[in-house]
Amino acid sequence: MSSTQRQRRVRYSAKTADKHVLYEESVQEVDADIKFVSRVYKKKHGVKPMILREDFCGTARMCASWVKSDKNRKAIGVDLDQPTLDWGLKRHFAQLGDRAKQVKLLCQNVLTARSTPADVTVALNFSYWIFKERHELKKYFQAARKHLKPGGAFVLDIYGGPDAQIVSTEDRKMEGFTYIWEQGPYNAFNAHAKRYIHFRFPDGTQMRKAFVYDWRIWSLPEVQDLLYDAGFSQVDLYWEGCDEDGDGNGVFRQVRQVENEECWIAYVVGWR
Repeated sequence: MSSTQRQRRVRYSAKTADKHVLYEESVQEVDADIKFVSRVYKKKHGVKPMILREDFCGTARMCASWVKSDKNRKAIGVDLDQPTLDWGLKRHFAQLGDRAKQVKLLCQNVLTARSTPADVTVALNFSYWIFKERHELKKYFQAARKHLKPGGAFVLDIYGGPDAQIVSTEDRKMEGFTYIWEQGPYNAFNAHAKRYIHFRFPDGTQMRKAFVYDWRIWSLPEVQDLLYDAGFSQVDLYWEGCDEDGDGNGVFRQVRQVENEECWIAYVVGWR
């Protein structure tokens, strides 16, 4: 290992690390998400999607990567947290040059934000689970449908299985830090639960509760039913396959019937 590599591995500490950088490195896979939404849209319509709306966009990394992937693509990012949007502007959009003009960031509520109709709208990393009541989630799905072009796709991710309902902690080593996912108690009465992301560093320091989520753990049938209730004409499910060790392999294929697993992840695609 070179001295540069060693320096990189120990560069992080709780005092100096930026939680947004750590989140992007450990949680997001925007290139894979873009590849997926492009594939399913082109399979249905025969052309690439060109306009993306990213709800709960945070640092808007996917928006930036979207316009970088094609000179004619445009993106809209919607999020309530202006400081996080500003952070994303500095980190991602300075590299885009003139293409930065092809992204519009809105510091607005996803329920009421108005934008150019999109070919694809995404709400990823289970962000829509902040809506805990049926009428709230239905209202959001209706708003998402309203801002899609006819034939547009609304892409959500979802996870479940028995492991999603138990108190647990999962560690995953990254380059220079350890990502820790913690699941708090699950209330079986209303499916409410808290989730936490912590980070641990080689110098022994920790960034506790860098991100805190207060969610309802929605089931797959509930989400599909609400999409239909909100007016979507078709709902497709794409299930992640497994490797030889039984872990997710990142390959998502459309299914109509699937056996439950201890822990699973999937994409749900609603078509306007």
